[in-house]
Amino acid sequence: MKQEAYILLWLLGLACLGVLLHQLGEPEVWQHVLMMGWGYVPIIGITLAAYMNNVFAWRESFDGGSERPRMRPLLWVKLVGEALGNVMPAAQIGKEVAKVMMLRERMGVTAGVSSLVLTKTGEMVSGVLFVLGGVLAGLNRFVFPEEIRWALFTALTIAVAGVVLTVVRQRRDPFTGLVNLLLRMRITYAVRFRDRAAEVDRNLAAFYRMNGWRLAGLLGMHLLTWGLGTLEIYVILHVLGEPLPLVSVYLFHSLMMVINVIFGFVPYGMGVFEGGHVFLFHLMGLEPGTGLAVGIVRRIRKIFWMLFGLLLLLLGSRTIRFRTPNEKDGLERVETSASLHHGQAR
Repeated sequence: MKQEAYILLWLLGLACLGVLLHQLGEPEVWQHVLMMGWGYVPIIGITLAAYMNNVFAWRESFDGGSERPRMRPLLWVKLVGEALGNVMPAAQIGKEVAKVMMLRERMGVTAGVSSLVLTKTGEMVSGVLFVLGGVLAGLNRFVFPEEIRWALFTALTIAVAGVVLTVVRQRRDPFTGLVNLLLRMRITYAVRFRDRAAEVDRNLAAFYRMNGWRLAGLLGMHLLTWGLGTLEIYVILHVLGEPLPLVSVYLFHSLMMVINVIFGFVPYGMGVFEGGHVFLFHLMGLEPGTGLAVGIVRRIRKIFWMLFGLLLLLLGSRTIRFRTPNEKDGLERVETSASLHHGQAR
């Protein structure tokens, strides 16, 4: 049933994209897309820089230098995990599960899960801060309808409350609490994960207690990643000959992030991603057709990296070694294998 719903949502999104192309003038939109030409090169480069920065932040979330994997295999896991998440139902959850599976052979379950929880928390906290900054900066330049302002205020209030609750809860044994909840619901299978859940909770508590400055650095790196997303849109508009002030692009990107979160259940954001660009350009008094072109250009970039990640999955499994920097030749080397990509549980 879930697979049928996934396919249905994807088809509905594709139909919405077709309607947008028809209503806004398909030839004009594609003309804008083709205008990019070599402009796709800096766009791909900006995304690569964002991936590298994100991976560096992820690496810093591993506690203890001797247990931190090298950048190269982590980048491989990042790219492959993102690609797999985009072709699996529940993309946001699916890609994190894929990353855990690929880390399990080297880092073990608890270290991998702890690092991913810290990384996702950093992304979430920095994302809310980034959106708050964009909305506050942009609302002084644009006059939005009252209902839009209230919707933004409500969404941001919920987001801030969610962030505070998440951070506070992570200091109070969240995974152990989840296992206990499942056991109270008579899901006895959960007892197998009690020890690992407790270890993950200890890892999180220790990291928050002992790494205050590193946490600040992680937030800064994630903010930089969001900023690179704004830079991407800014460059696209310049290449298309439709430049906008940086503060306007910042506002647009911030609001687009909100839309992506609200409609995160739509597979690959099909139709919603492009429709969000059209809606926001119209809301900001800009040409909706240009917004659709920007959305399609960014979609092409996403497809490029998805295909690249799948190619790495096919070609790189025999060459990637999860070694820590302190390991010497001849010590333990764990290579990812083909079986890892066929559903091994961590």
